[in-house]
Amino acid sequence: MAPPYLVLGKAVKAWGLKGELKVQPYADSITITAGSSTVSLKGTGGDLVEYAVERVRQAGQAWILQLRGVQTIEQAERLVGCELVILRSAAPSLPEGTYYQADLIGLLVVTEEGRELGRIVEILETGANDVYVVHGEGVEWLLPATKEVVKKIDLARAIMLVHLLEGMIEAEAV
Repeated sequence: MAPPYLVLGKAVKAWGLKGELKVQPYADSITITAGSSTVSLKGTGGDLVEYAVERVRQAGQAWILQLRGVQTIEQAERLVGCELVILRSAAPSLPEGTYYQADLIGLLVVTEEGRELGRIVEILETGANDVYVVHGEGVEWLLPATKEVVKKIDLARAIMLVHLLEGMIEAEAV
């Protein structure tokens, strides 16, 4: 069962002098946050604090977020490191076969032969397709997020089944 909250990103630094936050997004689109009137910030202790969203804009790959009640750089700096979350029920439904990045992070990657490669720790957005960064025991693999490679995603079991193309992973690394 999916957690009740969807993690959209992480506050990485204060932005400017008026309390804005720079957020590194995990979600594919800024419109998820822009369309929401409130978001919650989750601290390291797991506590959630809800904020009204005053403004969201894009700055390169990041988002700049203005929250009601956060008006100074000092207030914003206290929120750095917090995860930005919304209720999963407030998130837009996705088309069949598409997933929120936050739901893919942590999945166990298993080959069709049953070999466990490791877990997805990051998703790189490239021009052609996303790339999953998979950490195994002392090794890292980069797997393209294509239908040719990704055969099945089972969120209930937290597993991604993959077909490795010839030369994708060196024999000695596996």
